[in-house]
Amino acid sequence: MSEIGHTAQLELRNVTHRYDGKVVLDISRLSIERGKIYGVLGPNGSGKTTLLSIMNLLMPPTSGQLFFEGGPIQYEGGSRLEIQRSMAMTLQSPYLFNTTVEGNIAYGLRARGIPRKNRAAIIERALQQVGLRGFAKRRARELSGGETQLMAIARALVIDPKILFLDEPTANVDVGHIQQLEEVIAVINRDHGTTIVLTTHNLPQAYRLAHHVFPLFEGRLVASTMHNVFGGTIKATPGGPYFDTGKIQIWIPQECSSSPSHYISVNPGDIIVSKRPFASSARNRYEGAITQVIDQGGGVDLVVSAGETFRVQITEHSFRKLGLNVGSRIYVTFKASSAHLL
Repeated sequence: MSEIGHTAQLELRNVTHRYDGKVVLDISRLSIERGKIYGVLGPNGSGKTTLLSIMNLLMPPTSGQLFFEGGPIQYEGGSRLEIQRSMAMTLQSPYLFNTTVEGNIAYGLRARGIPRKNRAAIIERALQQVGLRGFAKRRARELSGGETQLMAIARALVIDPKILFLDEPTANVDVGHIQQLEEVIAVINRDHGTTIVLTTHNLPQAYRLAHHVFPLFEGRLVASTMHNVFGGTIKATPGGPYFDTGKIQIWIPQECSSSPSHYISVNPGDIIVSKRPFASSARNRYEGAITQVIDQGGGVDLVVSAGETFRVQITEHSFRKLGLNVGSRIYVTFKASSAHLL
């Protein structure tokens, strides 16, 4: 992921982390370049938060080495604290002090010895950047989920971080604030050149926001992005086994009936799109609507809400021939053999 000839702003080499003797993170190499947005994509339990905590120097890895701007990070009596002061992180459920929005945002400024007379202007500027102008005197614990995340980002911005880590920034956010949060993240990166690393389990969001997306599964970076990853359980029936996501049932190959896996993926290229159901041996067919169209230059990716959210790859010719667009009602169809247990 590092560009040839460029020193990575942050790099992990042979990093592992263990909890109770179990390896939960195993990263051979990961390089972060200055001024870009990176999306860490994966289901719950894949190790995203652990990875972010290590990258933010909140805890050392069990083994391996981190480098910042080309130099190794020393945890004992070394450079860790100074480097960490150039980073900021927001949590999925940010901690709120029992005071005003202004008081919460001022915390980092006080810790860095910024004089009181200079704080108000800095705080007001940060609030404007995240769209919370006029919120300074509001009680922080009375904010909505979206407003709380925006305030947490403002609290991070006042220390002017080189790298901003965002852990599932829209996971507990009302729908109305998700777009606002995504716009704020993009503007921070574009206008300030801040490097941003965010975690998400939302595939379309990762691709909307990030310059680079890397998927994490069971603590490891996988070679290529896995799309249509669903969690659930396998159930055996006389008609064959299926994978129950809690929202839909996905028929799977007979030989997978005894697998202990709780995750499944479907290749976007294996999914057939049609406006009407058609005769086929494929057992998996779901009706839904297109929620997003992504031009891939020669091909088109569709995001389809059909019980679960599917990402589908089709050609431009097929897209035009079918007359598709956002809101189009369609069927997505695929064979049981296209469902791969992870």
